[in-house]
Amino acid sequence: LLAQNIKLADFILDGFDKKKYNSNDLYKTGPILINFWNLACEPCKKEMKFLDDFEHKYEEYGFNVISVNMDTPRSISKVNSYIESKKYSFKVLSDPRSRLFRKTGGTIMPYSLLVDTSGIIRNKYTGYNLGDEIKLEKGILEILGLDSLTIINEKKSKE
Repeated sequence: LLAQNIKLADFILDGFDKKKYNSNDLYKTGPILINFWNLACEPCKKEMKFLDDFEHKYEEYGFNVISVNMDTPRSISKVNSYIESKKYSFKVLSDPRSRLFRKTGGTIMPYSLLVDTSGIIRNKYTGYNLGDEIKLEKGILEILGLDSLTIINEKKSKE
C-alpha cells in the first residue's frame, strides 16, 4: 500500500455485457477501484463480497468498482455464470492476456488500483487476507474525501 501518483494507462477492454470500455470514461464520474482476478484465485473470490459492498455503500458518492477478469477465453463462460450466481453489481471486464495487469505492475492476485477522477493511481493493493478490506475501505474513504463519521451521520439523517 503506497501512494503511486502515476497516471493509469489508457485501455479499452471488453465487458461481459458485450460493450467496450475505455479507461478514460470509467473514472469521469468518480474515483474507481480496478480489481484484477481470475476464477482459480480463492482470495480474489473472498475479497469480491467486500468489493460489492463498497460498490453499493459508496455509489452515491460517484465511486465504482471495476472488476477485471483475466481468465483465458476457454474459461470465460464459467466466469459469466460465476458473476451471475453471486449477483455482483459492479462492471466486469475481460483482460484474457493480462496485459493491463502487467502494464500496471501487477504480479500477485488479487490486485487492486484506487484511481481518482484525473486517472491518477492513488494506491495499489496486492493479495488479500481477511481484514485487508478495512485498509481498502480506508483508502476509498480518503479518495472520496470522507471519514467514517460522515457516513454514519448521513445514514442517521436519512432514517
